[in-house]
Amino acid sequence: MDATEFRRELDRRLEIIEDPEYTDPAREDMPGRELAWLAVASLVLIVVMFAWGYPW
Repeated sequence: MDATEFRRELDRRLEIIEDPEYTDPAREDMPGRELAWLAVASLVLIVVMFAWGYPW
């Protein structure tokens, strides 16, 4: 890929992103169920790491 081809692709992507009507699917809010699972998994991971570092 040469510089002009790279620049053309970059400009194309920037036009898409800068469009006021553009909505980024990666920035949509996470559903509550997924946030709950994330919190539970984080808590389990923290407890396991704590138990591994400080045996009972």
